[in-house]
Amino acid sequence: MKCSKCGFDNPENAIFCEKCDWKLSETYFPEMRLNRGIFSIAALVLGIISVCLVVFDVSSIAAIVLGAIGLMLGGYSFNYSRLANMPNKNAYLACSAIGLIASVAGFMFGFVDVI
Repeated sequence: MKCSKCGFDNPENAIFCEKCDWKLSETYFPEMRLNRGIFSIAALVLGIISVCLVVFDVSSIAAIVLGAIGLMLGGYSFNYSRLANMPNKNAYLACSAIGLIASVAGFMFGFVDVI
């Protein structure tokens, strides 16, 4: 009987896998891991959009809202990228930092435009 977790070929009368101790009668579903680095890219995009909304005089309120969301995502993703052991750590840190700066600019210039 083949183990659904590791693929080891066990004897037919086995209850547990001889290699990984998985119960052979149960199906193994691998853990889905969310790539939280995507939040860094989202913060960058939201920051750029919020600045563009103010610069092109489209909507100051939308710039404030997107800037605030970019600030929250940027702060979260910057700290997560800094503390987590993940590949491309420096690229995610850079995206988060630039996203934070752009979000602050869009947020503040949106308020100046409203006033």
